[in-house]
Amino acid sequence: MKNTTTPLGGIAIIDKVENDFGLISSVFGGIMSPAYVGRMKLLLNNRLTFATSVHQVLPTISEDTCMLLGAENVSERSLYRAVEKIGVLAPLIIENYQDFVKSNDLANKDQNIDWSSIYFEGKKAEMG
Repeated sequence: MKNTTTPLGGIAIIDKVENDFGLISSVFGGIMSPAYVGRMKLLLNNRLTFATSVHQVLPTISEDTCMLLGAENVSERSLYRAVEKIGVLAPLIIENYQDFVKSNDLANKDQNIDWSSIYFEGKKAEMG
């Protein structure tokens, strides 16, 4: 038996957001099967915890993490299919996310634009 450690921060935040707000089921639930929702949780956990490429997700995580996130029988190919499906369904996912933000009153009416990352190029940038 091999001893492994599993970072629980990403798993805990995904569970908390799902239990308190239903974010993942609201955004992905109506348009993806439960197997894909588990893969979405796995990809979210990777982004929150390790931020590795999709190719490195499975060597980075343990089977216990997959089980906790509801992503069983996951292969690298199935993760790439999930990413591809996100791309195809992006308009629906964005619409569901915007509906979620609106229904939970998470949008602020005062928008502050961050100009610190803006720069101008060229010789005719009068505004710069």
